[in-house]
Amino acid sequence: MRPGDSGLMPPAANNWVPAAILGTGLVVLASGMMWSHVRAWRNHKRDLNHKRDLAEDATDYRHFHGRFRRRMQTSAFLAIVGFLIGVGDVVIWQFGPLASTIFWLMVIVFVFWIAMLALGDLTAVRSHSQTAIARHEAERRAIEQELKEYRKRSNGRPIS
Repeated sequence: MRPGDSGLMPPAANNWVPAAILGTGLVVLASGMMWSHVRAWRNHKRDLNHKRDLAEDATDYRHFHGRFRRRMQTSAFLAIVGFLIGVGDVVIWQFGPLASTIFWLMVIVFVFWIAMLALGDLTAVRSHSQTAIARHEAERRAIEQELKEYRKRSNGRPIS
């Protein structure tokens, strides 16, 4: 740095348009995702109200509610990152290299947090799906056993 320099980047050297477009796109995308999550949660709540098995219902409710919370948090952080990219690229460079470095490291930490939430959601959905498949497989085996006993009682003939 030369004597007399303020150390701040001149505003003309910062092309903020690409960052603003990317940031706006991320905020719009995240808003659409949040709207979709709310709509899906309402549908799941309505479907769960029509189920008969209360134990299965409670398990499904916990799973779907947790999934809703994780996905809303992920989408909200995506909107925050979009905002930080759009606005931060315009403003942060005026505060010098140290502030810019800290700011962009914070944005990177948010992106890693989004990735961790996504991995947690993937793991939870996979676990729930495997449990549901095992439950349906057990029900199928029980029904097949019942059918086998029915056929044995009727000697293969239909009972009217």
